[in-house]
Amino acid sequence: MLVALHYSTAYSQNDFIEWGRGVKIDWTDFKGKAQVNSPFAAMSAVGIHYKYSSLVIEEVIKIKFQINSKFDRTKSWSRSKLQTADVLKHEQLHFDISEIVSREFKKEAENSTYSKNYKNEIIDIFNRYTKYLEKLQKKYDDQTMHSKNKPRQKEWENLIRRELLK
Repeated sequence: MLVALHYSTAYSQNDFIEWGRGVKIDWTDFKGKAQVNSPFAAMSAVGIHYKYSSLVIEEVIKIKFQINSKFDRTKSWSRSKLQTADVLKHEQLHFDISEIVSREFKKEAENSTYSKNYKNEIIDIFNRYTKYLEKLQKKYDDQTMHSKNKPRQKEWENLIRRELLK
């Protein structure tokens, strides 16, 4: 299970893990409180975070982006009795999927032409990718049955690994 997040300044940087090659989440990173009525073993709060700076000179708009995927330790949770290597691998893939969509968002954001309404245009692009991320994460959970369908889980692992190499 997952929750998609967007950039917020209300949290400490220690609350987040920024995605990077070789960065793996660990059960100790799941510091949130488990949802009482949830049937799931764990929930990874992952999402796209972004900041930008802009320079507007007459009609020319230059925007520099910082876009990445982050795992929120304070909102991610697990049930200790259900912590297995397979479930952790499944949750890691939620983080990896978020990184792939983050890269797609970054590519579009950096290659777009903006008007004087650039703030709303950036938000529109971000919202579109956030919705896409949510759909993709749901598809992943549905197809893998939250890690229980081992052949489909392996297919997703291979697909995501290939995407991350691009």
